[in-house]
Amino acid sequence: MDKEILSHYNSPQGAQSYTRKFEKHLSERINNRHEQRLLQRLIGRISSETPFETALDLPCGYGRLMPLLRRHARHVVEGDWSLPLLKIARGNQRADTTVREADGYVRATALAMPFANQAFDLVLSVRLCHHIREHAERLTYVRELLRISRRWVVFTYFDYHSLKNQLREVRRKLFGKRPKWTLRASEIEKIADEMGFEVVYSIPLSRLFSGHRYVALRRKP
Repeated sequence: MDKEILSHYNSPQGAQSYTRKFEKHLSERINNRHEQRLLQRLIGRISSETPFETALDLPCGYGRLMPLLRRHARHVVEGDWSLPLLKIARGNQRADTTVREADGYVRATALAMPFANQAFDLVLSVRLCHHIREHAERLTYVRELLRISRRWVVFTYFDYHSLKNQLREVRRKLFGKRPKWTLRASEIEKIADEMGFEVVYSIPLSRLFSGHRYVALRRKP
């Protein structure tokens, strides 16, 4: 994991900055609303037959997606590397009387999660993969998500083949911009097959304005 990013989010200042991220900029407010609707539809589809007994949200940040998860899972665990963000998430949930507080708060790294194999029916991991600098670590992250899931994994990654990334590659070659930290669909499909999963849904947040892709993987019978 990128040490500078980890240090930033694990600081009180970085945690407070992140809590304001989705309100400060118009583009982020729009992305947040679109993302909430997309995830509601996606998780609604996969939980329609059998609701989830247990779910993990990692990284949970300040608990932004907790109300959504509570609609579909009986028990929810919030996980994050940032202790300040975990504290904020817990405070937000205690203050919100419309949403039941999480069943647990766990400090965890996405590269070696402190959970048993198949510990959760649903593992949700949003907006983390594109912060992982090393390609090998991004693959490790995907394997960890699948390892601890009993049924479903929903996560996001920055798509190498997205228009946003292809434009970034042009700017990188012309102006020296750093590359985005991406994955390819073929890499995810290969890992899924190795670990007994299949890709059921793969949906871009926006084909024009975002390179993020939302993927739902199901453990094979």
